[in-house]
Amino acid sequence: MVSTRRDEREAMSPGPSVVRGVLFVAGARDEGQGTRDELLDISGRKVLNLKSGANDVSHLAPGIYFVREAHAQAQAQAIRKVIITR
Repeated sequence: MVSTRRDEREAMSPGPSVVRGVLFVAGARDEGQGTRDELLDISGRKVLNLKSGANDVSHLAPGIYFVREAHAQAQAQAIRKVIITR
């Protein structure tokens, strides 16, 4: 099985992380590029559209959230859990 460079980079990239009220997302995309990354609360409701890099989440209540990375062209999704604490 031959792996592409993109597949290798995605497999090695760290997941989203929260530090001091800022959620860092590597490679988030917006709808203009055919994909959108979103932050969902525990019940699955969208609370924030995410951009690549730093996203301010200091206004959100502490708890469990999910980053949904949707890829419209491939019809595939990746969902990662993040925990926001104070």
